Amino acid sequence: MQFPKTHLNDFISSDYDRASEIDDYTLFNNVCYKSSQAQVPTEIQIQIRNTDLCQSQEQSLQATRDIIDKLNYIIKILKTIKCESEEKQRIFNNANRHFFILLKGLQIVDELLSNCKGKESKILLELKQNYVQERQIKALKADDVNIRMLQVPYHYLQNKFLPKMLQHLKLHEQHMFASQSLTDEIKVFGTEILMLNLIMPSAIDTDKNDIMSLNSTHPVWKKLECITTRKSLGDPEQIRQSFDKFVQSVMVGHALVNDCKKTTSKWGKIFSVSLNSISAAEKGMKDHMSQLRADTAYQAMNFIELPGVKHLINLGLPKISTNLKFYILPVVLPLTIQEANNQIRQGIYDQISNQPIEYVNQEIHRDDKFLFVKNKARIRIRLLYNQHVVEQDNIFSFLKSFFVKQNNMIEDKIIIHIHGGGFISQSSSSHQCYTREWAINLNVPIFSIDYSLAPQYPYPIPLDDCWQAYNWILNYSEKIFGITPNKIIVTGDSAGGNLATALVGLTIKYKLQIPNGLILNYPAVDIRFQYTPSYLKSINDKILSHTILGICIESYSAHPDSQLGIDPFMSPLLLSYDILKYFPPTRLFCGDQDPLFDQVFRLAQRLQVVQRDVKITIYENLSHGYLNYNTIKGMSEIKQCILDNQDAFFELLN
Repeated sequence: MQFPKTHLNDFISSDYDRASEIDDYTLFNNVCYKSSQAQVPTEIQIQIRNTDLCQSQEQSLQATRDIIDKLNYIIKILKTIKCESEEKQRIFNNANRHFFILLKGLQIVDELLSNCKGKESKILLELKQNYVQERQIKALKADDVNIRMLQVPYHYLQNKFLPKMLQHLKLHEQHMFASQSLTDEIKVFGTEILMLNLIMPSAIDTDKNDIMSLNSTHPVWKKLECITTRKSLGDPEQIRQSFDKFVQSVMVGHALVNDCKKTTSKWGKIFSVSLNSISAAEKGMKDHMSQLRADTAYQAMNFIELPGVKHLINLGLPKISTNLKFYILPVVLPLTIQEANNQIRQGIYDQISNQPIEYVNQEIHRDDKFLFVKNKARIRIRLLYNQHVVEQDNIFSFLKSFFVKQNNMIEDKIIIHIHGGGFISQSSSSHQCYTREWAINLNVPIFSIDYSLAPQYPYPIPLDDCWQAYNWILNYSEKIFGITPNKIIVTGDSAGGNLATALVGLTIKYKLQIPNGLILNYPAVDIRFQYTPSYLKSINDKILSHTILGICIESYSAHPDSQLGIDPFMSPLLLSYDILKYFPPTRLFCGDQDPLFDQVFRLAQRLQVVQRDVKITIYENLSHGYLNYNTIKGMSEIKQCILDNQDAFFELLN
């Protein structure tokens, strides 16, 4: 029995706009709607002292009014600026609309904090009715406002965004004419304020028992600090310079898809971009990121997969004895959105199942004549192994097991790797810049899974690919490769970290062999668009921008029946304690400048509640995706991150 993958168009209507632009809000509407019921799980009950709250409330009210005054001024100026074209006028109108939405939200906060009656006033009701947002503000009185969570966006507005915005407007205050430079800046400002609008309601309404609302001296954070190691990779200025050099290659990718769309040849595009200066590429990237479209996001993030770029990267990779791709059919009944939602309704989706796993294609797997024949309809797995494999039978017969270690010793330790790329891009190939080093230095086989990519294949298809691959490795890797997976470490980065964590949850749910360890780098374990302070870093992040973040989430949750707000295998941070209490030892790595920084601590805290073995390593001054910086034009400092991961593998495998 074979199960062909379901194409996105089979269940999403043809008018589903996959190329929506950032500046008209349509890109994020689905994400915000599906996240609207999301609640960050909390276990900590605390008492907030009234004296502290009153003092903070007064200061927060004053900060709110200061920001409101500046926003009123900005809106007034934007309305008076003259535009020479409809296109420019549209840009200014969109920006003004976003500013106006933020203004309304802050007016609601003002009314909440200044209302001493303790109940919803008539003015507050009117303000809420005029607040045009997908996610409404739920707070009814001052005590409902999470002042601590508001401090982060307030700090960004007061110290970065508003001064920069006012400075640009001041330069044009005399003639009030929409120059091209001002128009370009307004495009960028418009998307930044859009991000603030998206997170503001959940910042206001966040549960005060949430760990991000707790003071650093709280016992919860004291306990987390005991398992956290903070590392410096060198002088901060040197790290910044190294990162900037790496980002230049990222700029080329964005400039390529943004400025060279008229060139039909891929090599023509690359040649065209190479003629531009780095400053031109930086401008192209800035424009591209501010008005990013989903279709061009996929192209930009897959720039590293272009044959010429891939060849250049491979020149700098260490040689490895075995680099083999094979293609499998489903091993067990596939995961489906219908069955997921059925179990969610019954409240059993992330509970231990009493139903046995149903295996499929068993006769085919025993003698799969097409295992090594390229087939896009199958699931691709890459085997990296620093041992030569030898042909035991004629390779064209594909009979029995024909790959074994030269010394005929059985390998019983393996690593299963799931790559990052926001669910929408990249592959096991583009992540060999570190997986090869692991395979060579640890002398352990690595099975790297090439799961199907969103939005063509949204959740749960990518997770199902990983689930099928895991079951294949358990059942057939000994027969085919002479590898007995007695000890398994599952690892993933970014989106791959999400899939790796969910995969471990599935092994526990279905009483399968649970991995001996889980190693995650900057994992996206909560993909709901729910406010957390580190998300603000995405506004200026050159790798994981707020626009990329939104596109990745929307693409992965593209199935109209997916339940982004509550599905624990879509956001494995939400997995129940019945599942989490069986989690293997877990090692978490992240940079302190990563927009997903908070998610690492949220996951670690939930694992601590059920007394699991968990440790955190935080790298100072590093942002998202650092493992992939280990390239020819990358950062030499990242070698240490790769070595730290190797140490974690060695610890958990032995």
